[in-house]
Amino acid sequence: MGEEKEKRKVGERRSAQRIKRVLADTTPKHLEQLTKQARALAGDDGEGDGEDSSMDAVRRKLGHLHKRHASLREKLTHPSPPQKSLVLRMQEEFEKGIEGRRLEGEEWNDSVIKELQERLYSGDAAGSAQDDQEANGEPQIGDRQGGEEKMTVLVNRKVIRGVKGGHIVIRFDTAFGAKNFESYYCVLKSNSSMDKLYVVEHSIPFFLPVRELEKQHLSNSPKRFIDHMGDVLQAYVSRREQVIELKKLKGDLIGELYHSLSYTLIEIMLKEPQCQVGLSLAYHNSDSELPTQSTITAWPLSTDLITQTAAKRPGRAILKNSTAFRLPKAEAFLRTMPLPRGFEEFLGDLRDTLGLSSPQVVVAAPQVAIEAPHPATEAAKPVMEAPKPTIETQPLPNEAQPMEIEASVEAPH
Repeated sequence: MGEEKEKRKVGERRSAQRIKRVLADTTPKHLEQLTKQARALAGDDGEGDGEDSSMDAVRRKLGHLHKRHASLREKLTHPSPPQKSLVLRMQEEFEKGIEGRRLEGEEWNDSVIKELQERLYSGDAAGSAQDDQEANGEPQIGDRQGGEEKMTVLVNRKVIRGVKGGHIVIRFDTAFGAKNFESYYCVLKSNSSMDKLYVVEHSIPFFLPVRELEKQHLSNSPKRFIDHMGDVLQAYVSRREQVIELKKLKGDLIGELYHSLSYTLIEIMLKEPQCQVGLSLAYHNSDSELPTQSTITAWPLSTDLITQTAAKRPGRAILKNSTAFRLPKAEAFLRTMPLPRGFEEFLGDLRDTLGLSSPQVVVAAPQVAIEAPHPATEAAKPVMEAPKPTIETQPLPNEAQPMEIEASVEAPH
């Protein structure tokens, strides 16, 4: 066993020495071959003085680097202006004036969009679009060329224009009351007149459902997509302006006001010294200008006011195990009227429910305003109480009794 191990070790040692000799012989040759290949790639034929050839190659490479450096420096110090988006260029174009064919009623349908697509991709229009794209690197607006009119359609508060390069640009105009507000743009594109349209660019706020409407309508009916998107934008502007107008008219009554970005959820808390009132409005449809759900909850802050409310309005829904109650009539007003007008009706219902006069909804009523209708002397008080002696038995707070007496005196009239 010992002799076999020795023989195996000797054999391994000889094999290792043989491999070293082979590598020692072949490595220099391999390195020489690699050197020749590198010189050939560098343009050096290997003839003449090796040092001079190497210096020439270094000089050539250095000159090339200097040229690249100068080119990059020029680009950085004098950058070319970025290309404008199609939306920005269309905004500038529309400012010059809008001319087109106005459609009404049944004239506005999907065939109008189909006609625009066919005109964009037919005959000379397709060829000129390709030439313009190659020359300028951007789609060109389909203005008057060759005696042809602009490919523009006017529908309600929307402007639809065909743009060379297979684009269809829609401008959505919005308004509230008699005032015009923002215009929003949406760019549609198709690869051919037979392909379906898709949205490539728009200026619509990100929180509005552009992509959802695109998936829902655009592939089946471009008209439905355009109309629905226009309704969504108009409703968004209307909800926003209703809130702004409410703050201008009734800002002194509002303690806190919160709303979502799209104004589809609005929360309002009133400044009321005698009770706490909260309004919650929800718009479940993004194209709705009126809330689909309204909730008004009031919490009287005084025991006398709670007793008075329960006595005067036994039909009101006072929450179980709580002093809070709802105002169904005012909630209906808010669902059927614009917010400023519905808010006014709500205040009237709240005052009637709590038995308060108009000034008390904002601040506590001045003592002079309560005592002014009655004589100042004590002798005159029985004269007022004589016609209605039963009023003294009603469970009203002391400061509210004069108002109840005034109401009973005015009732016969």
